[in-house]
Amino acid sequence: MPIETFLEIAGAASAILLIAGLIAGQLNSEWRIWPAPPAGSLKSFGFWTLFRTLNVVVLVLGIERFLTTLTGPAVPLRIALAAVSAIAGLAYINALWSLGRKATYCQASGLATDGIYRWTRNPQYATAIAAYTTLGLAAAAWDATLLAASLVVVYAMMAITEEPWLETRYGSAYLAYKSEVPRFFNVRHAVATLAALAANRPPTLARQPRTKR
Repeated sequence: MPIETFLEIAGAASAILLIAGLIAGQLNSEWRIWPAPPAGSLKSFGFWTLFRTLNVVVLVLGIERFLTTLTGPAVPLRIALAAVSAIAGLAYINALWSLGRKATYCQASGLATDGIYRWTRNPQYATAIAAYTTLGLAAAAWDATLLAASLVVVYAMMAITEEPWLETRYGSAYLAYKSEVPRFFNVRHAVATLAALAANRPPTLARQPRTKR
C-alpha cells in the first residue's frame, strides 16, 4: 500500500472517530472524550492516539503536497499561505508553552487571562485553526485540504466542548472572562489597540482578571 494511501486512510478514520466522539460527548457526558478523561484510561488513550495521528497526517500530507505540486500561476499565493501557516504554527507552540503542560492535558492549574489570553480565550485552538486552514489551502490537494478542514473542525469542537468544564472549575471568574474575550479572535481588542497606537496613546486592555488562580 502506498504511504500516501495509508496516511489518507489513517487520517480519515481518525477524523471521523474524533468528530463522532466529540458529538457523542455533547449528547451524553459518560461518552465524553474531551476534556480528556483521566490519564491511563482507555478513552484518554483513544483520544490522544486519534488526535495526534490526525495532526501528524495533516502536517505530513500538507507539506508533501505543497512541495511536490508547487507550480502554476497560484505559486505566489500558495507560498504566502504557507508562510502564514508557519507563523501561526510558531504562535501555536508559544501558546502551548504559555499555558503549560498541566493545563494542556486538562489539569486545573489555574485560569490564565493575561498576555495572549487577552486576545483570545483559546490561543492554542485559534492559532492551530489558522495554521491548518492556511496549510490546507497551500497544499491545494483534495486529500490534504479535506483532512486539514476536518482537523479545523475538531479544534473548533474541542474549544466548544471544554467550556462547561471550565465553567465548573472556575465559576464566576471564567464567566466574567468569557463575557469579555471571544472564543477565538478578539477583533474588538485588536481594533482598539490599533486605534490607540494610531492616536499615540497606551492601548486599553480588556477588563478581566490578569492572574492565574
